[in-house]
Amino acid sequence: MTSFSSDLPQPSGIDRAHDLPPEPITEFQTSGHTVVRGLASNEEIAAFRPTLEGLVAKMTQRVPPMDQRDTYGKAFLQAHNLWTRDEAAKKFVFSARFAKVAAELMGVDGVRLYHDQALFKEPGGGHTPWHQDQTYWPLDTNDTITMWMPLVDVPADVGTMTFANASQTHGDLGRFIIGDESEARFNDIVRELCLITRTHGAMKAGDATFHRGWTLHRAPPNPTPLLRSVMTIIWYADGTRVSNDVSGARYFDHKLWLAETPPGELAQGPLNPLLWPR
Repeated sequence: MTSFSSDLPQPSGIDRAHDLPPEPITEFQTSGHTVVRGLASNEEIAAFRPTLEGLVAKMTQRVPPMDQRDTYGKAFLQAHNLWTRDEAAKKFVFSARFAKVAAELMGVDGVRLYHDQALFKEPGGGHTPWHQDQTYWPLDTNDTITMWMPLVDVPADVGTMTFANASQTHGDLGRFIIGDESEARFNDIVRELCLITRTHGAMKAGDATFHRGWTLHRAPPNPTPLLRSVMTIIWYADGTRVSNDVSGARYFDHKLWLAETPPGELAQGPLNPLLWPR
C-alpha cells in the first residue's frame, strides 16, 4: 500500500465521535433509511477526495464508452475495496466514527466491514434501477447497513437516492438482479404494497444516508455536467454467520468479500475487520 501523498492535506480526526441525535435512529428503525448531515467535515472530505477519486479513475479506466454499456453499466462507475489499495482510503473506510453511527442506527454492539464501494455517476449517466442490496449478500442476518456519502455537493437536479419507506419489513421481495427487470418488477411491487417513496433531497459533501440491506432504493439519472462522486461503506453486525445460501448472485460475493468462509461459520474473514468497537 502507498503512503499519504505529501502534496495533499493530511487526513486527521476521522475517528472523532459524532453525537447522533435520536431522530435519525427512530427514522432508520421505522423507515429503513435516514440521513445524517455533516457526518464528515468539508476539511475531511477535501483531504480524502483526491485519493479516492484518483483510485477510481485508475480502477475504471478500461470501462467502455457510455453508449456501449447496459442499463446497470450506465448507472455509475464502480470500484470496490479501495481500502486495500491505499492507506488514505483505508483510513477513510475504517473510520470508527462512521462505524459507530452504523452500529447505533441498527442498535447493535459492534459492526464488521463487508466492503467499500465507490459509485460515481458520470455526467449523462443513467438511472440506478430499483434494487435490494441484500439480494447479493450471503449473510445470515437482517442487521446490515450501507452508508452513502457524496464527496461533492449534490444538488437536487443531480439527484440522491430514493427509498421505499418500510420496505425492509417485507424482507426479500424477489431475487432480481439490478437492471431493467428489477426496475420494472419493483415498480410494480411498490405500487402493489402502496409503499411511500422518499428522497432526502440535496446533500452536501460529507452528509450521508444510511439504509438497511433489504430497503428498496433507486436513483435518478444525472443530466448535469457534474460528476456525482460517492463513497459507500457496508457493515454487518458482529457475530453474523455466513448464510447457507451462497447460490446465484451470492456466489460472487461469498468468494470475493468473505474469502469463501464456509456457510454457517462466523463471517469474520481477513477482509471483514471489526470496526466498532475496536
